[in-house]
Amino acid sequence: MKEEQMLFPYISLMEESALAGEPAPPAMFGTVANPVRMMMQEHDGAGEALRSLRSVTSDYKVPEDACITYRTLYGALEGYEADLHQHIHLENNILFPRAIAMEAKR
Repeated sequence: MKEEQMLFPYISLMEESALAGEPAPPAMFGTVANPVRMMMQEHDGAGEALRSLRSVTSDYKVPEDACITYRTLYGALEGYEADLHQHIHLENNILFPRAIAMEAKR
């Protein structure tokens, strides 16, 4: 929620300002590094939760006698994990470093 309401709109505003050759307005949170740091900590927490989930599901191994609902749930959980890892990778390794670099240039 914090990303959607504060960080991402500010990153978009920085991008728009840079494209227009104008300085970005000051951030309400000091520097973009502050919310980025918080988001990365939340991402670390999500990674811990995913590791726990993988552990309690024995790496999403479905028992031989499992019903279709059980199988569907484990498949969905594994897909969710892959999607979340991709989401975290894109933010941590592409978007956030780019935002920090963009802010440093203004």
